[in-house]
Amino acid sequence: AALATALLASLTAGLAPAALAQSSEEGPKTIPAESCFPIEGIRKTLVKMESLKESRRDTVQATMGLSFELEPGEAMPERLEFRDAGRVLPVVLNADNESVGLKEQMLEVSEAAELCNVDPAREGRLRGDRGYTQSFSLAVRFIDTPGTHTLEALQDGTKDGRAHYKKMAGAMGFMVPKFDHVAVAGNDDDAPPRLFATRNGQDVGELTGQLMNNGRLVPLDAIEEMDADGLRVDAPDGYYRLSPSPDAKTVEKFMN
Repeated sequence: AALATALLASLTAGLAPAALAQSSEEGPKTIPAESCFPIEGIRKTLVKMESLKESRRDTVQATMGLSFELEPGEAMPERLEFRDAGRVLPVVLNADNESVGLKEQMLEVSEAAELCNVDPAREGRLRGDRGYTQSFSLAVRFIDTPGTHTLEALQDGTKDGRAHYKKMAGAMGFMVPKFDHVAVAGNDDDAPPRLFATRNGQDVGELTGQLMNNGRLVPLDAIEEMDADGLRVDAPDGYYRLSPSPDAKTVEKFMN
């Protein structure tokens, strides 16, 4: 069950953040001034992925992030920090309340470190009245997103992506399915990026793929069937996330 949960979080992280943070239903029924949870398990998974040889990490890499979604009228917690044998490393958040450089910090601290949420203003409130959602994401994504990708690079990325997930699964790596799709998502959940197969740099047809978790899931075979050699991503604001993925049926199996 634990492995299935981990794979679910991973397989869907390319299209949407995986909520790996502690559940709001766990622990005391009221919010303490400070709450900490151990990072050992998450850090071990990240270290395994980072231990892959360089040729497996030149197209895709593991990414890690922490984000907060506030309810109307709610303020952010006072601060978030790593505590590691007396050493404190503040977690930096951007204007969108998303962590900056969390992966590097996670690798810098030891397995004994804890990630702590300091929030005295909410002390005593019921956990169900927290006023925000805190999500932890661990995903494997393509490093470069210039708008165009060769089919060769996409094929390399899906193979290397599977190698990353096999590291996550450990001895149960045989459970990791074949990766032969790419998942593409942008900033606007209501308008996923449009995708076009290309040949020698020219569009030869649009790839609709399958809508899933506010992104598009496209089989690499569909590009080959159009006698194309690449993919162009048309994102309205130029930003998109590209991730290796298994087919939709497999993703849904892990989601159910």
